[in-house]
Amino acid sequence: MSNIMWFLLGEFLIVMAMVYLIRTVNGQDAESRQLYFGSVVLTAMTLVFILSMAMYYWAEGAEIQARAQKIFEACLQVIPPLLTLVIGFYFGKRSETKAVSKPENT
Repeated sequence: MSNIMWFLLGEFLIVMAMVYLIRTVNGQDAESRQLYFGSVVLTAMTLVFILSMAMYYWAEGAEIQARAQKIFEACLQVIPPLLTLVIGFYFGKRSETKAVSKPENT
């Protein structure tokens, strides 16, 4: 089995561990469900980016390496804006809910 397949198997095991943890923790309130969703999206994007780096690193042959480089460059352009969107949404919501629920001292 090639290095990339072993790497992909490792990523699959990470995803299965995430699924198991999310099913066992099972958040009851909206804030914890939102936190789980954000963490899943961020982890999935990170795993896709890491997989693209591994494909680029272990590519054999000029044609395959050119394809892997295109995938890697596409990930470099697409994933950072998506990550900042998810992080901004989560922390924007969290600070907004804290501001609303914080009692005023009068």
